[in-house]
Amino acid sequence: MDGKPQDIAAVHYWGKTRPAWHLLPCHCLDVAATGREYLLRHHRLRRCLAAALGLPEPVFLAWFTFFLALHDLGKFAQSFQAQRTDVLLRLQPGLGAPTKTSPERHDSLGYGFWNEHLRPRLRNGDWLKLSPETPRNRVVPGLDHWAAAVTGHHGLPPKQSPGSLVDAFADADRQAALAFVDEVANLLLGELEPVVIADAEAFRVASKRLSWWLAGIAVLADWLGSNTRWFDFCDDPGLKLARYWPRACRQAAAAVSESGVLPVASAASRAFGELFPAIPPAGASPLQQLAAELDLATGPQLFVLEDVTGAGKTEAALLLAHRLMAADRADGLYFALPTMATAGAMYARLGEVYGRLFESGTRPSIVLAHGMRDLDPRFRQSLLSPGAPEDDYADAGAEGPEAAGLRCNAWLADSRKKALLAQVGAGTLDQGLLGILQARHQSLRLLGLFGKVLVCDEVHASDPYVHELLCILLHFHAAAGGSAILLSATLPTKMRAGLLEAWARGRGDAPMRPSQHAYPLLTQAGVAELPVATRPDVARQVRVCRLDSIDAVLDLLLRAAEAGHCACWIRNTVGDACAAHALLAAAMAGRGQPAESLTLFHARFTVADRQRIETDVVARFGRNGDPAGRRGRIVIGSQVLEQSLDVDFDVLVSDLAPIDALIQRAGRMCRHRRDAIGAVRADDDPRPDARVPCLWVHGPAPVADAGADWYRAMFRGAAAVYPNHRQLWLTAAELERRGGFAMPDDARALIETVFGDDAEAPAALDRSDINTDGERHAATAMAQFNALQLDAGYQRSGSQWADDSVTPTRLGDAETVLRLAVYVDGDWRPLHDEAQGWERSQVKLRQRHARRRAPLSDPMLEAAAVSAESRLPDRGKWSVLLPLFPDGEACWRGVVLDGDDRPCTLWYGPRFGLLREQEQNVSKESCP
Repeated sequence: MDGKPQDIAAVHYWGKTRPAWHLLPCHCLDVAATGREYLLRHHRLRRCLAAALGLPEPVFLAWFTFFLALHDLGKFAQSFQAQRTDVLLRLQPGLGAPTKTSPERHDSLGYGFWNEHLRPRLRNGDWLKLSPETPRNRVVPGLDHWAAAVTGHHGLPPKQSPGSLVDAFADADRQAALAFVDEVANLLLGELEPVVIADAEAFRVASKRLSWWLAGIAVLADWLGSNTRWFDFCDDPGLKLARYWPRACRQAAAAVSESGVLPVASAASRAFGELFPAIPPAGASPLQQLAAELDLATGPQLFVLEDVTGAGKTEAALLLAHRLMAADRADGLYFALPTMATAGAMYARLGEVYGRLFESGTRPSIVLAHGMRDLDPRFRQSLLSPGAPEDDYADAGAEGPEAAGLRCNAWLADSRKKALLAQVGAGTLDQGLLGILQARHQSLRLLGLFGKVLVCDEVHASDPYVHELLCILLHFHAAAGGSAILLSATLPTKMRAGLLEAWARGRGDAPMRPSQHAYPLLTQAGVAELPVATRPDVARQVRVCRLDSIDAVLDLLLRAAEAGHCACWIRNTVGDACAAHALLAAAMAGRGQPAESLTLFHARFTVADRQRIETDVVARFGRNGDPAGRRGRIVIGSQVLEQSLDVDFDVLVSDLAPIDALIQRAGRMCRHRRDAIGAVRADDDPRPDARVPCLWVHGPAPVADAGADWYRAMFRGAAAVYPNHRQLWLTAAELERRGGFAMPDDARALIETVFGDDAEAPAALDRSDINTDGERHAATAMAQFNALQLDAGYQRSGSQWADDSVTPTRLGDAETVLRLAVYVDGDWRPLHDEAQGWERSQVKLRQRHARRRAPLSDPMLEAAAVSAESRLPDRGKWSVLLPLFPDGEACWRGVVLDGDDRPCTLWYGPRFGLLREQEQNVSKESCP
């Protein structure tokens, strides 16, 4: 090369501006130093990657540090530099007006530069010190995936063919970039001895598979290396890279230490009583005892725990996770729950124990990971402000680090994309699934799960789409050497087999075929299926009675309330729940019963109102609820009452639903041993529950000649929620034949009867079974289409890559986030005008009913609405403002445009939630 390209590389290009500039070569070294420091101190990750690639650890570390330094090669392009022409002309005063105008992003330009200029040079053995015996024609294709991983550091893979570089790079830019590569190679690789790769083809294959995690390291290193809290800007034209490198390494050490991304030393093995001191050793359930005693196999583990509600599956899973961590098989855990509400509850439970999983004196972070976590007061209170001593946040009176309460590093907490990097996490399953979907920064989530025990609760509740995504996540996680624990009360054998097969595929093992039909059951993948006894206090006989009319249900609930019992009716749709609420409110008013004794609880309340209602329901009907506060109360709810809420009703009615849902719902009845007035019996009180559990099922009789509309005639809306009416008929028929069920004795038989293929049902219902089977195959195919392929490597497989807020972790109708607003003092303000008011005032509605805001006829109100939209947290990008007008006391009305741009009137009230105009079940007169 002619001229002095090393001088051009050193001083003529900016990498960061704000408003001063940071030289591009310095920023590249910042990121390289950060990734190097992270790998130096993350021993499990470094060992795993180097071993899989067949490289000595020092060679892998040096090579990947070098590649990280190349992550922003695309910024040498004049088309990028011209984004700040003022800075560019100061750095290159003789340039004149920039002439390069490529539309390509700098990440794709960097990958294009690799392909066009660096890849050919590597074939001659430059930089990496490849020995002559190593076949470069196999090694270089593997390094293509390294290049894609580092240049794709903005959360998605670069374009494989970004177009002509001539439109982006001037000749001087190309020379500067090449000179920079030479200089960095000499700095970072100059002392390497010749490198021999014994199996070049294995290296190529491993590079492709591991590129997902290499990309995660690149994203993390770039985020930390771009943070001015740790990295000062450098614009010194006289600073040589060899002198800057030690400075970058010092700053990287501080960034990696203070950000909280490194593993924390695990505690040595503890006994059950040490881990859960609130549970007497004699009080451990058989499942918990087995979890404490079984032999751990070598390598990563998969456990499937099936047991009844209340049998202590959570503690058994935590005990297994602790044992894996103590045996150096894992560094932390992520607890994945089906809903945000259940994730919040688990976050609180983990807060009581997670410190005991780690060595005394350490300060592990625990993160809540879901879209509404910032509204959880426990999570907000756990945040450690940047730079503050963590001891300042210990709970008053805490004794040692194990009792220090919830702690979360602020840097980890400022984006849910980083959340899985914390040592312990509780969140929704969706946050884990985003790691294997074409979502921006999915690689960071995969990196966050690396080395952790992935604990998934309520896996039976997954629909076919989510189940397939979970299988793919297990495949990725197993391939990276992670362990997993799956929890379920009622898991069909076919689902268990699919999960075991996905895990085995990731490990490269033969799948374990389920053969054991006992229940409860602990399955240790590849080892054994172990039947488990049941704790006596959770075993019970449940009588099942059918109610075939709304009037019969209302009469039962009213009589129960008048007798001083607390009762609940779980309905299958929000509309049905609202209809029941209106009818029951009218009936109670006619009998002189107070309206305050009736509660409606479903998913279509604002976040603030839903939190308020849920808090009251759990406090009133949970284990420690006061008997006087339960007496005579009735709750009408939807499926939000079905999972992971510790509530206990005396009388429970459920609309007919599949058997697994009914078993779950039955767990919300007579859950804790109580006396005749509703007080919880003491643990040492041997007397049984004074109540006799009876599940009342509202639904049609399972007649032998049932027609195609057998279920739809009674449940028009729910017919679409549970479309397999053959399974519903089998559920009703089996329960009617038995007259009830014993838990856990009958659980497996009930599940396999309904979800198996052998049971006989009316022929008229076969069509729904065939349709549902077709929909299941379609959902599975859609999951496979949307998901990433481990063996494809970190590359774009199409144009589907999107922001995580719109990436489909669930199928079904698209939903619109409505942010409810009221007009106050000339401005539209959140309905709940308080801290984080817009988030607390949001509620979701299907997009076909609410697609966008309806224009307001009053110009002043319309102008104020436009102004309010600009102040929404997402500036209205992913949400819709819903202006509300008073329509009675504590009742509001607004209009949106539906999917066909037709006006749709909506009502909102704190007692009944959000209703559409077509939902006439709740009239204006029912507003309080």
